[in-house]
Amino acid sequence: MKRLIRMVLSRTTFVLLLLLAQIILFLFLIDYVSQYRYISTGFYVISVLIVTYLITREENPIYKLSWIIPILIFPLFGGLFYLLYRQRNVSSKVQTIHDEINQSREDYIKPYKTTSHSKESVYLNRQAWPTYQHTKTDFLESGEALFEALLRDLKEAKSYIFMEFFIINKGVMWTQILDILKMKVKEGVEVKVLYDDFGSSTLPYQYKKKLRSYGLEAYSFNPMRIHLNFAMNYRDHRKIVVIDGNVGYTGGINIGDEYINKVSPFGHWQDAGIRLEGRAVWSLLLGFLENWRFTSRKEIDYASYKGTTDIDENDGFVTPFSDTPLDKELSTKNIYLSLINSAKSSICITSPYLIIDNELTTALKFAAKSGIDIRIIIPYIADKKIIFMVTESYVPELMEAGVKVYRYQPGFIHSKMMIVDDQKAMIGTANLDFRSLYLHFENMVYLDRCNSVHEMTDFFNKTIEKSILIKETDQRGMIYRLL
Repeated sequence: MKRLIRMVLSRTTFVLLLLLAQIILFLFLIDYVSQYRYISTGFYVISVLIVTYLITREENPIYKLSWIIPILIFPLFGGLFYLLYRQRNVSSKVQTIHDEINQSREDYIKPYKTTSHSKESVYLNRQAWPTYQHTKTDFLESGEALFEALLRDLKEAKSYIFMEFFIINKGVMWTQILDILKMKVKEGVEVKVLYDDFGSSTLPYQYKKKLRSYGLEAYSFNPMRIHLNFAMNYRDHRKIVVIDGNVGYTGGINIGDEYINKVSPFGHWQDAGIRLEGRAVWSLLLGFLENWRFTSRKEIDYASYKGTTDIDENDGFVTPFSDTPLDKELSTKNIYLSLINSAKSSICITSPYLIIDNELTTALKFAAKSGIDIRIIIPYIADKKIIFMVTESYVPELMEAGVKVYRYQPGFIHSKMMIVDDQKAMIGTANLDFRSLYLHFENMVYLDRCNSVHEMTDFFNKTIEKSILIKETDQRGMIYRLL
């Protein structure tokens, strides 16, 4: 009940209600002026021209269809609505800033432009995300394990702590972290905190000012505004911590008590992350600094934050990378596709949501029909019932092709992993859904022949033992179980 009350009274709900009022007013005005034949004819002409423009435009087909279909269904006002709210990208000024920031990364990664000779590594290298050796990777198979390790490393910080999260919720987890951050500020450690304004909407309004009063530098990413525009969909879904340039963390874990099972609204919360130490932290750091510069509009001397730790041992190849909706590359999706298509024996996937486009669906089905053992674990208990119903609507088609889909019986699985042939893997923040692959700022780590890949496989197999294989008969009554 308290959770529901907080949600109803949150500033997110307030903004959404105002946006809804805008849409209702827009439709009312359109209905009113459509009584005049010449005006309504003009609206129809606008819709036809917009559809023609979208068909001929070089753009992602899914994005184009998301506009074309509604315009054709509602031709009277669809074209005008597109003109008012089409913002596929942010303003040209913001886009220019973003492009300049991305371009500047090339200068900082030139000394590291090496690859593992895998297709995925070569591709990411072309996107200015190099592959590293001399990096220690530690797979963390729960939010509790990551939190424990993170607290130890935060206490050891000497120079700086940089944190970027989609969600920061007040509670046990944030209180312990914030206490350390305030202590470190007093010791002269530089602390930067970046959080998504929508994802962290339970925080008080202008919470960044509160953090600044403690001596932290803080910004909220893409603040919610009352004016309706498509750019509001661009959320910072990343989870990054970098300490002194030597240690970095990422994974599915946000800052909230459910992630460490201090509260259990959806049964046991199963998450996972990875700790990096050594050279590869540099790319994790660059991902953070780019978003910090993009949000703060402040110039940053990247090189001054470079770490000094170098790991002698070579534990495979590590490629951290960040993804953005403001370029034409779908880096995360492309790596997922490449891994699926290159599989020789097995593909293991965990994802809280499974809302995939035709390309990914076709790739998974083809791999399964080609004899690849594909196992996917999704939650048993839904955190968002409608989205979960959409997730399960994809299951029958995959099952028919031979994909095995499991429900994590203890509760909700939130880890985002793909493991191929126990040799290659991806872990990070991106779900297998439309928003993560097309609309969010995400970050992932691609691993090739690292010990952590074997640890991820072992974790997956242990998790399978706690999960239930979905059978055709399980689909019946699914809606009743959710309601």
